[in-house]
Amino acid sequence: MKFYTIVELGGKTATGMRVPPEVVEALGAGKRPAVSITLNGYTYRSTIAPMGGVYMLPVSAE
Repeated sequence: MKFYTIVELGGKTATGMRVPPEVVEALGAGKRPAVSITLNGYTYRSTIAPMGGVYMLPVSAE
């Protein structure tokens, strides 16, 4: 599955990407699905997390 989003700053150092609810639903794995993310050619594994009423993917500053 592919979708486009923007990296957001959620505090002094916390960064993440908002995931649309319809994407989370389409994955069919609950509210914290494990995913593989490719960002600018770099691939990593993570989980989508509900935070403040939206779904987010964490992004490391490294």
